[in-house]
Amino acid sequence: MDKETKNDIIKCSRCALCADVCPVYKVKHTETALLRGKFLQLLGLIKGELKWSKRLKSSLDYCLACEKCKTQCPSEINAVEIFEKIRHENLTFLDKILYGKFFFKIKFFALSIFYRVKHPIKSMVLRKKKHVQKYHKKLVHFNGCLSRRINPDFALPFEFERAKFECCGIPYKAKGNLDEYKNAAAFNIRKINEINGLVVFNCATCLSAVRSYAFDDPETKNRLVFYTDIYKDFLNKYKISSKTQAVVTFHNPCHLKSAGIALFDIEYILNNIENVEYKRLDNPDECCGFGGDFFLRHPRTADKLSIKKAEDVIKTGANIVLTACPTCLWSLKYGLKKLGAHNIKAYDMAEYLYSLDFNAK
Repeated sequence: MDKETKNDIIKCSRCALCADVCPVYKVKHTETALLRGKFLQLLGLIKGELKWSKRLKSSLDYCLACEKCKTQCPSEINAVEIFEKIRHENLTFLDKILYGKFFFKIKFFALSIFYRVKHPIKSMVLRKKKHVQKYHKKLVHFNGCLSRRINPDFALPFEFERAKFECCGIPYKAKGNLDEYKNAAAFNIRKINEINGLVVFNCATCLSAVRSYAFDDPETKNRLVFYTDIYKDFLNKYKISSKTQAVVTFHNPCHLKSAGIALFDIEYILNNIENVEYKRLDNPDECCGFGGDFFLRHPRTADKLSIKKAEDVIKTGANIVLTACPTCLWSLKYGLKKLGAHNIKAYDMAEYLYSLDFNAK
């Protein structure tokens, strides 16, 4: 374990302020679910009182990587990064294979098949092109691994290009396979540097991951935008309207906030759609519980968080709930279906916006 990681673990004062924001702790209410308990175990590892084991690995694995503890921590300790480093140091040869590129592709394919069986895709987007105008800058779409399988119909009311990028690297990084993550990041950095224009994202996790890359030119990050940034510009010249009246709410993905996209920017767009009434969730930033493949590893915890989120959606009286993350969308559909709220539809916000009518002001 490197010195910086050790110092961060020791720096934790065990104040438990993170208990107020940790979604896993809110369900489990156990010390090992809380960051304080995890760090006490890691202190034992540093002092030689504990050894790396399946039990310790499982304890660190009980984390949604939502980064909420980082924003709450007075010492600004990045627990997610610490866990990634420790997993990397204890990565076995078998782990490198299982958490490598080949097996992740198989995993994503299996997840997409499982999703389509559970939630058949009923696209709101017409297959024909619906470009309204040319944007003043070149737009190139970064299509995430899971996003292109769950939300295959991403489109914008502007001309844009699709480019072949590698996975953003988060699936590798989360499992501690930092070598594979660095390879993916290096490929994407080269590709982004070659693009003379904006790189548009429709997945919150992908945007957060790519914005954390070590670009040689820090200004490059300014060219990484979320599609809502484009729609904000679009509203200056065009109005967006719905043919039917709707009450809409929005679940804010954890990584959208860490990517630097404010909920206010999302709400600005939703509040400017004619025939649509926007209602904010009581807890729009509360984690939905799916967190990548967390729902596969810890289904009971994910189930409770997903249902709680669905209950919050129902309280708003909305008949449409939107989000901007493929696993969040999955969680919303799952929770609403489990509660029998068939009158409420969950959509990816990009797909929903593109299905509306655009008219010049």
